[in-house]
Amino acid sequence: MEHIKLGKYNQLEVLRKVDFGIYLDGKDDGDILLPLKEVPEGTEEGDWLNVFVYLDQEERWIATKLTPLIQVGQFACLELAWVNQYGAFLKWGLMKDLVVPFGEQKTKIEVGDRYLVYCYVDEITNRIAATAKIE
Repeated sequence: MEHIKLGKYNQLEVLRKVDFGIYLDGKDDGDILLPLKEVPEGTEEGDWLNVFVYLDQEERWIATKLTPLIQVGQFACLELAWVNQYGAFLKWGLMKDLVVPFGEQKTKIEVGDRYLVYCYVDEITNRIAATAKIE
């Protein structure tokens, strides 16, 4: 079985074009969409693309050619964008912000401030998240 590395770059083959982008071969994890606005000009079926894979707002696998400020397994100092009932959300250079669950925060954090965090995949939810508990 070959799986995609969530929260990291993957070399994926272009399977087919659709009106809203291209589908990439996600192997055992299923097809992964690269939105039309990010498809390099001249891309054809059978080409290989280096893409970052994460989950969109509906928790579907999605690829991007954008460069995130942090990947799973890395540390970075990121700006806090907003907070809601689920946690705090950091700007990491992608359309969907990176969550820091309340249980992973060391202190009360403030919008606009920057925090050193570690990025990981939550084993229970299979979502990319960050923690400020990095001792």
